[in-house]
Amino acid sequence: MRTQYTVAALTAGLLAAFGTLRDGGFGWLQMWGAWVILLFFSWMMFRAARNYWTAAGATWVQWRSRWVDTYHLTRIRFSADGYSRVLRLKDAHGNEIHSFKISEIQGNPDLWDLVYNGILHSVASGNCDIDAKTRRILQIPYELGP
Repeated sequence: MRTQYTVAALTAGLLAAFGTLRDGGFGWLQMWGAWVILLFFSWMMFRAARNYWTAAGATWVQWRSRWVDTYHLTRIRFSADGYSRVLRLKDAHGNEIHSFKISEIQGNPDLWDLVYNGILHSVASGNCDIDAKTRRILQIPYELGP
């Protein structure tokens, strides 16, 4: 979280320095448009500097502070969260990941292999609720599972 504030403060500082050098002084402080630009770009950098933690092991995956047991999934759903395609995962222990971005995890093939193998195992076990759209998106054969 501290990184977000640091990046936002550095962005504001750089924009303020640029405005001061460009204007030859602090006259830009009286223009409301300059404040809008400064606040907008600082806010954008604050949002962009989030620390998202994604990790996986042989039988689990963690995203941010949430994790699920990929070999005991009870529900898998595909959804759209804004412009992102996400998975919603729930395991037999009650753990859930609500907005697991598919593009993020597929961007790391080793990580995706661990997660996908767990998903296939859960579907094959017959204890996993997965709809047709999610099967099609993840390319899970219909012969696998019930």
